[in-house]
Amino acid sequence: MQTRRRQPSNDWTKGSRGIISFFVLFLAVGFLLYQLFTSVLFALSYSSGAGARSLAAALFPLTVLIYLGFIARLQIPTRESRAPVINSFIIFLFWTMLVLGIDITNETAYFPIEELLYSLTLSAMLWRYKYRGQFQALIACCYGVLAGALAAVIVFGMNPVAM
Repeated sequence: MQTRRRQPSNDWTKGSRGIISFFVLFLAVGFLLYQLFTSVLFALSYSSGAGARSLAAALFPLTVLIYLGFIARLQIPTRESRAPVINSFIIFLFWTMLVLGIDITNETAYFPIEELLYSLTLSAMLWRYKYRGQFQALIACCYGVLAGALAAVIVFGMNPVAM
């Protein structure tokens, strides 16, 4: 019985995977930042009070992440589950669909739920990267965000105001 041996990847495939990974990272983070900034700008154009709440909601999860993850250096228990990277992809896929579904149906600028959710998504991606210590975990989250955005367009349709 013959066994198949995996061919060692050469420099070209490693380089192309690296380029694709950075492109996916750029697209996913750019998409989330675009959604976050447009939501904040929309709230600022609505009123200064709504704009201030929107800006606070956008900065809150990132501020908590910076403090807990980088300044306080919160330690994870050593018994942490090492879930497969595919879990990050699936979680971020469904999470992005949920966030975009809420964004599409949200008609009011009184409560900054969109900004809070987009900022929370970015913070969760950074948290996963910091504590998994692998670029592969961050890329799985980015692929999940992009796939979730595409799935949201398929399921919810496209709202030009929200996208």
